[in-house]
Amino acid sequence: MHRTLHSTLTTVATIALLLSGTAHAAEHFCGQSKPHPIDQALAKAVERSAGVTVDLSDAQSAAYDAWDKELNRIYAEALKAAGPARRDALRAAQRAWLAFDGAQFRWETQLYADQGTSSALNTGGGALARRRARVCELSNDLQSLKE
Repeated sequence: MHRTLHSTLTTVATIALLLSGTAHAAEHFCGQSKPHPIDQALAKAVERSAGVTVDLSDAQSAAYDAWDKELNRIYAEALKAAGPARRDALRAAQRAWLAFDGAQFRWETQLYADQGTSSALNTGGGALARRRARVCELSNDLQSLKE
């Protein structure tokens, strides 16, 4: 009984964090006041989910895929803008980031393993936040390269 209550409370807390994180993310992406379209779509999907875990997970997965696609697009642009002299350093940085991202995901999978259905939301939320942050970092790098 205690484990069921703990799992339910964890799920409720996860949903609250996802909703609040999505709301904050929709307001501020990379220091901009205009919400990013991916964040807007995620916020709408989370709202439509009415807190249903599978729907939240689907929304999170769709946003992750969109941020991953955006990450690849920005990275390709940054590689072009970096020129031959900086390209190898950028590739090394991206490979190191990808290794970190994978290791962090594996850690979070272990960390949240006992949280039942909210486990996927917690690990997915971390992965989503890292993708989004990396897009911001590379976008800033790209802007610096263009200046």
